[in-house]
Amino acid sequence: MATVLYAALTSILLVILSVRVIALRGSPVFAWFTFGYKGENALDRAVRGHGNLIEYAPMFFLLMFVAEQNGYSSLALHYYGGMFLLGRILHGVCFGFMEKNVLFRLAGTVITLGSILGLSTVLLFRYFNFSLMPGYWS
Repeated sequence: MATVLYAALTSILLVILSVRVIALRGSPVFAWFTFGYKGENALDRAVRGHGNLIEYAPMFFLLMFVAEQNGYSSLALHYYGGMFLLGRILHGVCFGFMEKNVLFRLAGTVITLGSILGLSTVLLFRYFNFSLMPGYWS
């Protein structure tokens, strides 16, 4: 059930980033969501923040679902899910709501890619029946 939780929370983040793009495209309904930060650069960055989430989320949740269905521990799934969500929040806030923040961008990217790489590695170890990670599988 961990996959359900993090997929739902990430979907809420997607809606927030989507509304931000809509606001910056000039929708009067969501004009309040521009926070006074407008312009072509703001829209370009918000679109990239939104698009980047769309690019990474499907692969992560596919990996998470496969791990969960193969008996990966709930604690470890919450760790990877939490890290992925944190990475996407940092990256999304950096691109969607800030002019520039190298720390948020770098941290968001590293945490996101680390989550994907970590789950991929665990699944490969499981596939090849390595038991170098005792306790990760229930």
